[in-house]
Amino acid sequence: MIDSNIFLYEGLLIAFGIIVPVGLAIWWVVTRKEKITTVLAGAATWFVFAVLLEAIPKYFFFNPDTALGQTVLGNVVLFSAIGALLAGIFEETGRLVVFKTLLRNRTNRETAISHGIGHGGFEAMFLLVSASVSYLTYAVMINNGTFDTMVSQLEAQGTDVSSLVTLPEQMASITLGYCLLTMVERIFAMLLHVGLSIVVFNSVRRSKISLFFLAVLLHALFDVPAALYQAGVLNLYVTEAILVVYSVVFFVIVYKLFFKHNPVV
Repeated sequence: MIDSNIFLYEGLLIAFGIIVPVGLAIWWVVTRKEKITTVLAGAATWFVFAVLLEAIPKYFFFNPDTALGQTVLGNVVLFSAIGALLAGIFEETGRLVVFKTLLRNRTNRETAISHGIGHGGFEAMFLLVSASVSYLTYAVMINNGTFDTMVSQLEAQGTDVSSLVTLPEQMASITLGYCLLTMVERIFAMLLHVGLSIVVFNSVRRSKISLFFLAVLLHALFDVPAALYQAGVLNLYVTEAILVVYSVVFFVIVYKLFFKHNPVV
C-alpha cells in the first residue's frame, strides 16, 4: 500500500508546476507590457525541440535493446556526455531558430526574458505535472491491487518491467522534503533558461554565432550533474546544490554582461 501522503505531495507538485510558471508569465507580461505570444513561443520551443525532436537521437543512443544503447547506458562518461550535449544542442538550436524566425521582428531586450520564461516555465509545468499524474495513477493502481496484475501481464508479453517492479519502493521514499527540493530545482532551472535565452538572443541580434555555441556548452554543463545523478555517481543533495549554484552564478554574469549594461534595441 502507498501512504496517503503521496497524494498530497504529488498534488503540491502539480499545483506548483501550474501556478508558478503561469503566474510568473502573467506577472511579467502585465508589468512589462510584453506580448504573451513571445512567452508561448518559448514554450513551443522547448516542446518541439526538447520533447519531439530530441527524442529521435535519444532513441538510438539510449535504447537498451540495441548494442549502441547498451554501450552508452553502460558507460557513465558516454551517458553523461551524450545526454548533456543532446539537451544543449537541441534546445539552443530551438532558441536560435525561433529568434531568427518567429521572433525576428521583436528586438527589445525583454523579448529574451519573455522567451526564457516560456521555455523554462513550460518545461517545469510539463515535467512536474506529467510525472505527478503518472505517480498518482500508479499509486491508485497499487492500492487497489491492479498494479501487480498489470506488471504480470506485461512480463508475460516479454516486456521489460524492471522499472515498474521498483516503482512502489521509489514512491514510498517520496517525502515532503523531496518535493520541496524538486520545486527549488525547477525554479533555478527556469532561471537558467532565462539566462540562456538572453545569450542566444544576443547571438542573433549581434550576429555572433560564438555566443550560440557558448550557450550550447553552458547548457550541456548544467545537465552533467543530473546525468551523473541518474548514473548513481552523485547523490541527490550534491546534485541539487551544484545546479543551484551554477544557475545563480550563470544568470548573474549573463544579466550583467548581456542585459543590464548592454541593452539591445
